[in-house]
Amino acid sequence: MRLPQPKTFGPLGNVPLIDKDAPTLSLCKLAEEYGPIFRMEFFGGFSTIFLSGHEWVAEVCNDSNFDKSLAGGLHFVRAFAGDGLFTGKTPEPNWQKAHNILVPSFSQQAMKGYHSMMVDIALQLVQKWARLDKNESIDVPDNMTRLTLDTIGLCGFNYRFNSFYQESHNPFILSMVNALDEAMHQSVRLPIQNKLLLSKKRQFESDIQSMFSLVDKLIKERRENGDQGETDLLARMLSAKDPQTGEQLDDENIRYQIITFLIAGHETTSGLLSFALYLMLKDPDVMKKAYEEVDSTLTSHLPSYEQVTKLKYIRMILNEALRLYPTAPQFTLFAKEDTVLGGKYPIKKRQNVAILLPQLHRDKNAWGEDAEEFRPERFEDPKKVPHDAYKPFGNGQRACIGMQFALHEATLVLGMILQHFELIDHTNYELKIKQTMTLKPGDFTMRVKLRDKKILDPFATTTVTSSAKPKQQAQSGKLIGVNNRPLLVLYGSNMGTAEGIAREVADVASLHGIRSEVATLDDKIDQLPTDGAVIIVTSSYNGKPPKNARKFVKWLDTVEPGQLKGVQYAVFGAGDRNWANTYQNVPSLIDEQLALKGATRFSVRGEADASGEFEKQLKAWKMRLWEEALQAFELKWESDEKQPDSGLIIEYISNQEKTVEDNTLNPNLHEVLNISTSEGIEFQEGDKIGVFPSNSPELVNRVIKRFKLEGKEQVILKASAGTFGHFILDRPVTLKDILKNRVNLQQPATRKQLQELAVYTVCPPHKFELEAIMEEGIYENRVLEKQLSMLDLLEKYEACELPFERFLELVPPLKPTYYSVAPAKQTSDTGSVFV
Repeated sequence: MRLPQPKTFGPLGNVPLIDKDAPTLSLCKLAEEYGPIFRMEFFGGFSTIFLSGHEWVAEVCNDSNFDKSLAGGLHFVRAFAGDGLFTGKTPEPNWQKAHNILVPSFSQQAMKGYHSMMVDIALQLVQKWARLDKNESIDVPDNMTRLTLDTIGLCGFNYRFNSFYQESHNPFILSMVNALDEAMHQSVRLPIQNKLLLSKKRQFESDIQSMFSLVDKLIKERRENGDQGETDLLARMLSAKDPQTGEQLDDENIRYQIITFLIAGHETTSGLLSFALYLMLKDPDVMKKAYEEVDSTLTSHLPSYEQVTKLKYIRMILNEALRLYPTAPQFTLFAKEDTVLGGKYPIKKRQNVAILLPQLHRDKNAWGEDAEEFRPERFEDPKKVPHDAYKPFGNGQRACIGMQFALHEATLVLGMILQHFELIDHTNYELKIKQTMTLKPGDFTMRVKLRDKKILDPFATTTVTSSAKPKQQAQSGKLIGVNNRPLLVLYGSNMGTAEGIAREVADVASLHGIRSEVATLDDKIDQLPTDGAVIIVTSSYNGKPPKNARKFVKWLDTVEPGQLKGVQYAVFGAGDRNWANTYQNVPSLIDEQLALKGATRFSVRGEADASGEFEKQLKAWKMRLWEEALQAFELKWESDEKQPDSGLIIEYISNQEKTVEDNTLNPNLHEVLNISTSEGIEFQEGDKIGVFPSNSPELVNRVIKRFKLEGKEQVILKASAGTFGHFILDRPVTLKDILKNRVNLQQPATRKQLQELAVYTVCPPHKFELEAIMEEGIYENRVLEKQLSMLDLLEKYEACELPFERFLELVPPLKPTYYSVAPAKQTSDTGSVFV
């Protein structure tokens, strides 16, 4: 059966039907006329089959039968991107080598390392916009291009383009845009035209040399400076070895990789942010929901990594923007062997098959009758997303390696923009799509209105930093019942995420007296112990095991039923629902196979989604894992930690005794709003007036509830040790007065307080978690950024049996705020003093 095909024009084939300035968009129009599968002929009898229906796409997105083709514009991009990850051919040694080396640079853990640098650049954009005149328009694609280039430059190569400090774009950007545009046009010209257009050829070569010049300079300077402790992409490319071959990348390939990341790392993300802003401006309901989420989530001046991961609706907006306007609008595959599409269209080996993403993403058979509408809620439940009809980052082993990088950056930036600005569509913009190798809105401008002027305060805009890490010490307690039974933690990991989790689990176990070992799955074939526990942490890679787990999975398939009797195990899977068809394939397979072969599952398989609440899901699994391990292995925690004696003694007294109210002790230190000089009080300019704060009734009641008090108690506080000058000692006072006026209940918990909470916590999993919070990075993100007080933590960890008197001893005193008396000319006519 013949494939549908538009009319041809002699030796030109179907080429005249393609708009040279917007080739993919013109092909999408042809798809509307000829359907979800049709054929196009090009020069010299060369042809491509174009697909835009999800059933057809599902059939060809199969690494076993199809591989990436460098047809069309990509063939010409190879002139400056060489055998980099984007334009390299899969069988080429450098593609596989670079892939193996660079994949860990885009793991979940790596994203946390890039976060502060992303915030650095995003803050530059926010501060620039905050200082604009209210009538000044913002060129959105231009600003997004500056932002994303600076971000990949800093995160990837520790290089600052400083685009927001220059009127014109960096020469690299100008050369890159010109080269991409020329590559696209070369793909739709006759070969003879490309040869005869000498001026364009010379400009193309000049732009390529301009890009090479900057990149070669980066490589040279880094090599000359030696190892300075950098952990970015360039450092990894210069020093890391391919785990399979033991080889490193040569400088030419590193050049191609840098150009690839500078192009792919900013061009598509800038388009995504531009389209997302356009779509939000046109939908007030979506905008309102986005503001609500941002205002409730980004509560600190600079967003933390954890806060960004909680911007679920913002991520849904970005996913929907990618659906309607995929910034990389097409990818092409070729058939590895002769095959038949749909059971009726035979195609030959090496036949090119191109996927038209803008059309695929609007396939009504997959997305419904409202496929043309902007509705972020489509992505609320990842399980309901028709992933065969959603391929914005490509497919399979050649999918975009930087997907998580791009989405985290875009979520952070969109969140910060909404946190600080009201967006204004001052021109009632009508969308005009501009295409080079990517899609962007053309001539798109907007205005902004500052929501909060704090961003203009130079003292408020601090950078994201970490405090010094306290020295980790072995816990002064032990698990009773371990009896030297070992823990073997195995991992299968390409990107390093699963390995990091495995090592963290083993470290926690070792800290509590369990003999632990960490190894790859392949290292322990036929060596699973029966005298301890086995915990397996693994991911899937295109539905297949990671490289260091392949042999283990094959071995497990050959194991006889019952052969693993006595092995006690638990499995955790790290995955990403963006690849729904293969999500958790390998973890679930290993979990099921171990049980079938006779092993005993001591804890239910856990999983976490990199596109969802990964950290929350991982935390929940670890809590459940330790709880179920204690039960399964009949372990008990016995603490050797001496709970510190409180230096404060509380005596509860009867209601008949006279109590002293706080406000009778310090009459001059309560709120003073207007102080009249007629009262006989004289003030000089510069005198200080102290105003004591007090805790709200809600806060006070939370303390009373947490410690199971009545709230009406009258007490006498006595000090056996220490200094308690902020308390009224040896005299009756009401408990509520102490909590209201004497202690600061809202100050973020200190590491010392966390340590004390851990000492008094009787539930081992909760104890482990409190101890973990003290670690560098975790403490800053989970306590300081969120402003978690000791009361907040006590409410969360109910197994903490901290005595009330110890709580009063640990919380800091309320301190007065001091105000200076204003100059005489600023005093009121009534004699009131202004402060």
